[in-house]
Amino acid sequence: MSTAKSNKLFKTSNLLIFTLIVGLVAGAYGYNVFITPRVDSLNEELTQKTSQVASLQSQLDELQVNYTEALGGLVQVTQQYNDLMDNSVTRSEYEDLEEDYESLLGSFQDQEEELALLQATNQDLTVTNTELSTEYQKLLLKYNELRMLPWTAFIVGNLRVNLTVTTNNYPSNVPVTGTINIHYLDGRPYNGRFQLLVWSDYYRSGKSSTVMTVSGSKEYTIESPFMFGPGNYFLLVSSIKDSLGNEIVSYNDLLMYRVSLQMG
Repeated sequence: MSTAKSNKLFKTSNLLIFTLIVGLVAGAYGYNVFITPRVDSLNEELTQKTSQVASLQSQLDELQVNYTEALGGLVQVTQQYNDLMDNSVTRSEYEDLEEDYESLLGSFQDQEEELALLQATNQDLTVTNTELSTEYQKLLLKYNELRMLPWTAFIVGNLRVNLTVTTNNYPSNVPVTGTINIHYLDGRPYNGRFQLLVWSDYYRSGKSSTVMTVSGSKEYTIESPFMFGPGNYFLLVSSIKDSLGNEIVSYNDLLMYRVSLQMG
């Protein structure tokens, strides 16, 4: 009797163990078949959502930067608008200002044209004056030639010069003599050096004197002055220098002031 019960109990235990094993196997199978794919799906979906969240966060950060910049621009535009409002004028005031501007512009253009005309007239007068001055010097030269004045006087720079000859007529190639006076315009005697030239316009050449010193007044002599024989000559001052030899008045500033000489 005891043995039979033991066998029955053993069989019952084995049946329970078998049932438990079958349940575990079925549970594992069910987990693998139904649960695992769902977990994987949820995990993949979570990964996608995480990526989307990161992308949205990046977009949000960019939008925040753009918003900040736009806000700054809005503040600047608002300030400019307020400034314009503060400094704005009415349309009638604007039209009045525009009319004044057009009037002033027209007046300026008229004055500009008038100035251009005056400048052109002044230029013409300057040219005419130069021509008249040149013509006057030529006429004065001819006048002096005809009158054969034994002197010439002129002002050049701040100096007053008076050049005289003993005579205008020379029968032969004898020395030319005379006196030169050089003073400042205030009357003080000029101390320096000078040189004279006996010139022939026909031959475009002449003979220079030695360099002489002067202290207000100086008597001079030019030996054998008439290089080309009988004819018309002129005596002129060819240079004025200071005591150190620095040029004070150049030849070009002196050549028009002449004394006519006749040899032969």
